[in-house]
Amino acid sequence: MNVDLEKEDLINLVNGVSPSYDLFEITIVKKCGRYSGSYGTWDWIHSELKQLSEEELFELYNICKKK
Repeated sequence: MNVDLEKEDLINLVNGVSPSYDLFEITIVKKCGRYSGSYGTWDWIHSELKQLSEEELFELYNICKKK
């Protein structure tokens, strides 16, 4: 199956996943988000995600999905 995704679709995919603790120090993960220890949540930085290429967004999604 072949799926055609636009950049905004890929950003939405990334927004739907959170990295596990062991992924926080991976450069692309660290650059594009932050962990809030007070709330125990991960927040993506939308402006950083928008700067990534479609390939980088897909890579980031796969990194987090395979946790």
